[in-house]
Amino acid sequence: MTTRLDEFRGRRVYLDANVLIYFLDGTPKRALEAAAVLQAAADGVFGAVTGNAAVAEVMVGPYRSGDPLVIRAVREFFRQSRLLEVLSHSSAMFDDAAMLRATQEMPFIDALHIATAASAGCDAIITNDKRMRPALGVEVVPLRSISA
Repeated sequence: MTTRLDEFRGRRVYLDANVLIYFLDGTPKRALEAAAVLQAAADGVFGAVTGNAAVAEVMVGPYRSGDPLVIRAVREFFRQSRLLEVLSHSSAMFDDAAMLRATQEMPFIDALHIATAASAGCDAIITNDKRMRPALGVEVVPLRSISA
């Protein structure tokens, strides 16, 4: 049986922070979709990419919990993960994000994710952010469409 994830075969796909949050904290209704995305990456269907800004967004929940074991476990997920490439944001990515923010009135963090995805050669970003719009050749793929 083919799924929407098969469309990404051989491609590089950027994962927004919300997909990673759903996967790591087991958010009801979205955890299974997020797990399917990460499993497809683990199976080599596509190369999964994210940025340091997404990692920082993910770390907010563990820091709020105040639980050092949770904080350590999530940090280790990103450090040890062989299924997810974590990119640092360059000055060119920040410049592209500023341009998107200025010209498309996109929230800055969304613009940074899109700019990072484009710079990394990703032509899609999987997200649950309904406000995010395609730009710089990066398609926005709603997480909810994964199970459709």
